[in-house]
Formats: sequence, structure tokens, C-alpha cells
Amino acid sequence: MDIKILALDLDGTLLTDHNYVSAACRDAVQAARKKGIQAVICTGRNAADSYMFGDQAGGVDWAVTGNGAEVRSVPDGQVIFTQTLGEALCFALVDICERFGTDPCFYTSGAVYYGREFEQFISDCAALGMKFDFIEREHFHRVPDHGWRAFVQERSGEILKAILHASDPALVDQMYAWIRQDDRFEAAPSEMFGGKLKNIEINRSGVSKGHALEVLANQLGCTMDNVMAIGDSDNDLTMLRMSGLGIAMGNAPAHIQQAANAVTAANTENGVAQAIERYLL
Repeated sequence: MDIKILALDLDGTLLTDHNYVSAACRDAVQAARKKGIQAVICTGRNAADSYMFGDQAGGVDWAVTGNGAEVRSVPDGQVIFTQTLGEALCFALVDICERFGTDPCFYTSGAVYYGREFEQFISDCAALGMKFDFIEREHFHRVPDHGWRAFVQERSGEILKAILHASDPALVDQMYAWIRQDDRFEAAPSEMFGGKLKNIEINRSGVSKGHALEVLANQLGCTMDNVMAIGDSDNDLTMLRMSGLGIAMGNAPAHIQQAANAVTAANTENGVAQAIERYLL
């Protein structure tokens, strides 16, 4: 198989449970690049995070961010594809949050705008043994509790995706069921700590990592048959299914592993490095 593009999810895949790229994974990514393979961060996070973790990985070539809402060259920042949520969908999400007594978290290319539910999510993660420093980063900004409509009016043209959080997993399930009734959205549920924490990643309908990778592959003069993709979550399903070689992480749920061509070790066991060494080096 002629692999020309290596697509790597971040959380639960390239990153350890402590939110960094291991030396083994860094070395494997760079060995693949030395063979002429284009390394692509393919994440629900934004460009700011992608650059940071790309640096930890020793450098990457492309970033597919916001679950496929944007594709950009990392060396020069050139954007070759973007599809924002748009004002109407952002207001619809604010309405849903008000209905369920929560608030949204909106992502642009350069920043994350969060509220009280994201703060509670950070606290819940810490209580379960995982500490993030998200809120201390310069590109994370707190929106006042009653300021979401004003925020959407001002910034809707920049918003790539949203995440809905709630401490009660049952409430997240209810929101997910509600959102799935609206065909304007792509919604991917995400679980942590065996389902003790859940959230929902939301994009405009048609936006996905798989579609964005297809755009990039065409830009590079190849096809999805030339892509090896590695991931662990529902928002990785499209790229795992569409790629010539889709590899699920050992820590991925059963339905993700079943959708892939192969399964590697867990993110805590340098699964990305093992997959690169087995299939690319």
C-alpha cells in the first residue's frame, strides 16, 4: 500500500493521558516524514493547539482542525478549506443549552470560548485524576454567563465547532438525542473515564475529518487510498473508514476498533509509534 499521508488524532491517540507527545511517538512521526510521508494532525481541537502539539511531535506538515472544519498548512498557515457553523446554527446551540440549563464551548481557529460548564468539566477531570491547563492558556477565553448571544452576534463568522458539556452523563445523552433530530448538525458523542464524563462535539452537517482529509489528499495529488489514519473516538470514524488504512487505538471503544482495518496498542503504550513502525517504516 502506497501511503503518502499519515493522519493522527490527538486526544487518546498521539497524546498520552497526561496530554503530551511521547518521545517514541515523536521519533516515529519524524521517521515517517523522512520517508516523504506528509504528517497531518487531525483533531477536534483548533489550530493553536495543533501547532503546539505538532511542535511536540517534532514538526508536522498539515492540520485538520475543528473535526474537519478547517485544513491548513502548518509551515505557512495557509488555509485551503474552511466551513464555519454560521450564526443560525450557533444561536440554535445557545437555545439548546438554555433548554438544558448548560452553556456551549465555541472554537475558532485561534481560540476557545468557554463558560461555567467547561470550568466544571476541568474540575471533574481533576477529581478523576486528569489535570489540564487549558484555562491558563492565552487562547482560552471566558464568556460571561449571560453573554453568549452577544458573543455569537460578534464572532459567529469565525466559529468552526462547538462542544456541549455537562457533569451529568445522562443530561449529555438527552442533549445528544435532541441534537440528532436536527439534520443541520454533525454530532459526535465523546466519553471519558468509562462514561463518567461525556460531551458532544458539534459541526455543520457534512463536516468531518474524513471529508477534510479527502480535500487535502486531492490538494496533494493523491486519494484516500494513500492515507493511513489513526484514531480512537467517534469523530475519527469517517477518516478510519475512508482511509486506505484505518487504525484504531487499543484504548478505543469496541465499535471504533470494529470500524478500522487494524488495531494498535493504547495511547499509554505508544500505540501510534507501534503502528508507524509496523506499517510505514
